[in-house]
Amino acid sequence: MRFVGIDIGSEKHVVAIVDEAGKPVCKPTPFSEDASGYDRLRSLLGEPADVFVAMEATGHYWQNLFAFLFAAGFQIALLNPMRTSRFAAEDLRRAKTDALDAVGIAVCSTEAACSDADARCCDARAARAGASARSTGAGPR
Repeated sequence: MRFVGIDIGSEKHVVAIVDEAGKPVCKPTPFSEDASGYDRLRSLLGEPADVFVAMEATGHYWQNLFAFLFAAGFQIALLNPMRTSRFAAEDLRRAKTDALDAVGIAVCSTEAACSDADARCCDARAARAGASARSTGAGPR
């Protein structure tokens, strides 16, 4: 299983992928909030069968990406930014960059307590986000 952390931004996101031990599979990679960025992400992630994606529920910026990944069949967890912030603080990480945040989200998602609690509410959120994206014609810009 590979664990994916996505640091959400308004126009650019950063993805990090780690293995079950929390070791990086590839270096954190930025991608844009548009169709070409989503295509880049999709090629990095591969097949959804062995991938668990976690992202922070940051404002409304996560919704299009969530709908895109959900439609592609990925298992997704929305994490409370407070939870990931506390997780990073436990690791005594002092620097804060988008790449480090993405890695922190990915590593956080490897822990059962983090992923199980947040994954339970994702089906309802996915249904709402997907319905909202379909009804408004929203998607990658």
